[in-house]
Amino acid sequence: MRLTRYFLPVLKETPAEAQIVSHRYMLRAGLIKQAGAGIYSWLPLGLRVLRNIERIVDEEQQKAGHIPLLMPTLQPADLWRESGRYEAYGEEMLRIKDRQGRDLLYGPTNEEMITDIFRSYISSYRDLPKTLYHIQWKFRDEMRPRFGVMRGREFLMKDGYNFDVDRESALEAYDRHMVSYLRTYERMGLKAIPMRADSGPIGGENTHEFLVLAETGESEVFYDSAILDLQLGERMVNYEDPDQLKQIVSEWTTPYARTDETHDAALFAEVPEERRRTSRGIEVGQIFYFGTKYSEAMGATVTNAEGARVPVEMGSHGIGVSVWWGRSSRPATTTRASSGPRASRHSMSASSTCVRATPRRMPPAPASMPACVHWVSTRFMTTATSGRERSSPPWT
Repeated sequence: MRLTRYFLPVLKETPAEAQIVSHRYMLRAGLIKQAGAGIYSWLPLGLRVLRNIERIVDEEQQKAGHIPLLMPTLQPADLWRESGRYEAYGEEMLRIKDRQGRDLLYGPTNEEMITDIFRSYISSYRDLPKTLYHIQWKFRDEMRPRFGVMRGREFLMKDGYNFDVDRESALEAYDRHMVSYLRTYERMGLKAIPMRADSGPIGGENTHEFLVLAETGESEVFYDSAILDLQLGERMVNYEDPDQLKQIVSEWTTPYARTDETHDAALFAEVPEERRRTSRGIEVGQIFYFGTKYSEAMGATVTNAEGARVPVEMGSHGIGVSVWWGRSSRPATTTRASSGPRASRHSMSASSTCVRATPRRMPPAPASMPACVHWVSTRFMTTATSGRERSSPPWT
């Protein structure tokens, strides 16, 4: 489409509130518009990229055998009172009342609602395992929203939840999610490192955050540089083979990698000195195993093979879809996408026929094109023509 017909409201000046490169470019290139503190409208070009990120996440989840559904943004407070989290969650939760005086909340996460759905329909171990997920808008009332969509209050999130009859099966689901996330990040051209982390208000004994190294990251991280050499590449993954999944997870979790909350100085000292690294990281996802925390509190039980009623074992897994683009569009930290057929198949570009490209040298911008639009067009809009890739803006 020609630029004269497209809605691309570029800005000549950098808004004062934009502190980092990705936020400045997204505002100036007409991808987003701030509606309030930590709240953004997604303009046409930004929405196209957001939908492609959503598509990639959705495809990888379904390859892993996970089942999509859609839950509402508003949730009854009574479900959260059952789990004991309504008061414990804190001020990040947006609490409201309807005209009848009933307590509602704008969901920051969905453990309670998905547990209610599960207990309403499944009562036998024969119906397990199940992993359900959705991609839906969330709201967390951050005290200091900043960095554009990277640290906003409203965000689009993929959150999934597994239900298993015993601990062993639930940990297999944990491994399956870790591998599916690693595949997703590689499709996006991100080097995301799984790091042992704190479970926070969601709870649980086992959790890993996926972090991208960046100077603007809020978390201090400690890791063995050997982990930077790991990749899945073209390896075929059989999600029905728990031994293969466990092997991949072991490869990625054996090297030391932890956030500051779980850092162990003694263990870190065992890493060869030349491989010890300290940096900052940006979270792009997290997975949890929390056992029967919610199923016991909310009565989500099944009949096992011996005929006894037992609470199901659970875990949850999240990726911030809208948050992710603000993090993956940072020119200093995004890895250079691979060339060839794999890159063209795994595009998050604004057009379905695009490949994501990060050229070593960008071609010079035409005199009439703002620099920020030129950056976006060369980074996210390389169109495929006659079986060959050529760099071209979408409006020519």
